[in-house]
Amino acid sequence: MYSFDAILCSEVLEHVPEPTHALDEFARLLKPGGVVILTAPFASNVHMAPYHFCSGFSRYWYEHHLALRGFEIKELTSNGDWYALLWQEITRLGGLERQRGNWAWPLAYAYALLGMLYFKIRGNQRAEDLACFGWQCLAVKQR
Repeated sequence: MYSFDAILCSEVLEHVPEPTHALDEFARLLKPGGVVILTAPFASNVHMAPYHFCSGFSRYWYEHHLALRGFEIKELTSNGDWYALLWQEITRLGGLERQRGNWAWPLAYAYALLGMLYFKIRGNQRAEDLACFGWQCLAVKQR
């Protein structure tokens, strides 16, 4: 039976083997008019292994699966964009290569510096339609 006015699920769905089953449970537990707040990674490295089952939770995943369960999305906001994601990964490259014992790790740091210089001069155009860190979703149960 309906029990809750709100459910918060932040950065958990990637650790659930069947994330749509979690959405089914949220729909079962929420009262009509109840709110679910979800965040999950669109792009992430494996973490908390072996309990990292999926990523790639796109805006289309939220729109499709929440609608099927009687939710109306009120807000869907990207966390960063493709450029922010690329910036993060470029800045990790040197340390990762050094940690893994790659003899060319100094070149990775030089590559990262060039990348950071590029981002400084390119401006502030966004590209959340390509990729982002993840999405923040607020949805209301309609029925």
